[in-house]
Amino acid sequence: MISSANISTTAQVVALCRYAGVNARLLHALMQHFGSLDRIIRADSGKLMAIDGIDADTANKISDAGKHIDDANAHMAEMATREIRLVTRFDDAYPRLLFELNDPPAMLYIRGDLPDSHSKSLAIVGADDATTPGIELTVKVATKVAQDGVQVISSLNRGIDISTHLGSKTGGGRSFAITESGFDNPYPKENTAVAVDITTNGGIISEFGPEETYHKNNHRVANRILVGAAQAVLVTELYSDSARVLDLLAFCGEIGKLSFILIDPNLGALADQNALNLAVKHGAIPMVGLDKLDDIVAALV
Repeated sequence: MISSANISTTAQVVALCRYAGVNARLLHALMQHFGSLDRIIRADSGKLMAIDGIDADTANKISDAGKHIDDANAHMAEMATREIRLVTRFDDAYPRLLFELNDPPAMLYIRGDLPDSHSKSLAIVGADDATTPGIELTVKVATKVAQDGVQVISSLNRGIDISTHLGSKTGGGRSFAITESGFDNPYPKENTAVAVDITTNGGIISEFGPEETYHKNNHRVANRILVGAAQAVLVTELYSDSARVLDLLAFCGEIGKLSFILIDPNLGALADQNALNLAVKHGAIPMVGLDKLDDIVAALV
């Protein structure tokens, strides 16, 4: 049995999550059962297997987490030399809105800053295969809300999402990107320069370790953080093949997060009928015209 008296909270979380394979949902369950990281770290396999869903292999890995404290400290030191912050769900800096999720991320890797919990925040997302009108609309939207003092949150994906950050910068605002891979393997690579620029006034946030590569289903992990970190979600362009965005809107509906789809009064909805129907089914509220942005900003609480 190990003593955890001189072990930092961050090192405990890193040991459990990075080296013992504990994901966010399991850590949440472990905390509910044991009440503290110290008790989790000291627990033997028998006590761990008393929790529903934990088999012998998982229990053994968790009970060995204490053996990886040195590895955890070395990882933390390496991240510090690379100017990558590690923020855990036990830190004061952790975004409070993420606790509205059923499985708040156990730890986040950050370059730059985290969103200010005392400021309004809006996620703006849309189709990767965006049209010129969609990109132009998105830049206008992000510029306007940034000028209103709203923090903008999106991914680094092509099309609408990357345009969101450009619009926020034009409006003198701060934007934050949730990544779908680790910092050593940026995705998509062509948006790396924009990502670097974001860190000068905002931040890049990832739940993935730096070495993690992009996988087509990684958006499900990133979507939950993107939705959780914002007070509402706004879609500017959407099509039936925009699986990432449709999944995001479905998640909004599941957790009761406010979502909107903006409709251009001249061009109509930048969406096919099926995608628009799905968005509304998931709870997205159609808003016609840029003047409706004032109503959306007012709803951010």
